Amino acid sequence: MRKLLLSALLMSACTSIVPSTLMRLDDVSPTDADPAGFAVDLSLPTGLDIVPGSAMLTFVVRRSDTNQMASGRFALENVGNVFRVAPADLQELRGLQATARQWKAKYGAATEGSLSINLTPCTRGDGPDADARVNIGLQIAEGGRFLPLVRNGRLSAVATPADIEMMAACP
Repeated sequence: MRKLLLSALLMSACTSIVPSTLMRLDDVSPTDADPAGFAVDLSLPTGLDIVPGSAMLTFVVRRSDTNQMASGRFALENVGNVFRVAPADLQELRGLQATARQWKAKYGAATEGSLSINLTPCTRGDGPDADARVNIGLQIAEGGRFLPLVRNGRLSAVATPADIEMMAACP
């Protein structure tokens, strides 16, 4: 079962979202920021993990006047609880960012972009407890500190016991 765990937590765990981090993120342009600095620190409860190799960053830029699109999916490496763009993918992602900046300069509001992170969760052992909590931190500059985005978010806000039961066991 594929879940957009990060996005779902952000939408459903509103009382756990750190407003000051949201304000800081509003000032970050995914087309200008160095992708080497993008990282997600995901602290999952015991019994829940991410399927190895499933973490992906997707970058899409589209011109609404012509439907022309440029996009890429990039593997996120996992070291501990931290997911970041694999070094081998940085050059291609930077190329897409350059395309987005060129289109925006030339075509203005007709240029739209998006950046998303997809993760596939899996269970370990008996899975997480019913009252399990999640923490998410974001790094937006290489070597920068992780900004808390979700603090102590309830897993039950995004996944029912039936959802968790349907998750595959981790390899």
